[in-house]
Amino acid sequence: MQQVAIVTGGATGIGQAIAQALVNQGMNVVIAGRNQQRGEATAKELGDTAFFVQADVSQEADVQHLVAATLERYGRLDYLINNAGVEGGSGGFEDTPAALLDDVLTVNVKGVFLTMKHAIPLVLRQQGGAIINIASFVGTTMPIASAAIYGASKAAVLSLTRAAAAGYADQHLRVYAVCPWMTETPMANRLSGPDPDAMARYAAAINPSGQLATPADIAQAVADLLAGRTELPNGEAVLVDHASALSRIMPMTVA
Repeated sequence: MQQVAIVTGGATGIGQAIAQALVNQGMNVVIAGRNQQRGEATAKELGDTAFFVQADVSQEADVQHLVAATLERYGRLDYLINNAGVEGGSGGFEDTPAALLDDVLTVNVKGVFLTMKHAIPLVLRQQGGAIINIASFVGTTMPIASAAIYGASKAAVLSLTRAAAAGYADQHLRVYAVCPWMTETPMANRLSGPDPDAMARYAAAINPSGQLATPADIAQAVADLLAGRTELPNGEAVLVDHASALSRIMPMTVA
């Protein structure tokens, strides 16, 4: 029977690349996102094994609908990839309104929590399923004052990852965090502004490779983890650079 994966935020950028990689591996993939037109277009582009469900991961009713629609269509869920997220701008502490803090934490932290809450019971049925939460180098390896709230949200994603791994390890659930270095995505383009060369300069200064990672690099790392081609202790996080170069951060092994 074909394996089934949910990819939140799967219509653009890293999420779309992950969805494509999993379709290429023969999986049925459910793409979740807020923009129906964009999501349906992406699912159509990916082919018959992709399916779009409109869902805002910060809304529990939407998440419940997403999981129920997956079960109704495919009868199972093997993998959850929590990719949906927002950047929250690039202002410093003094320039960041409280409402923006609420927005970022609601999507990036509450959204990850809610999807795990409702997807885990289905994944556990497979006795070998996995969850991958997409975090970032920001806030986990490198503190950046102008991205403090985004970094805080991604640090929280690591904490949720480890809590889930510890809580369900005895039920054969693998939970990982994938933390991209500077990656060429629409989100990064918004943060870097109108200068087309800004991202490349940032990557040259920040990324160990000196080059921008690509969504395909991140997708390959995710696909390798799910397939067991990359051995990573349960509950840990891995940084992903250009050409899918991996390095572990803050090890914490869960039995």
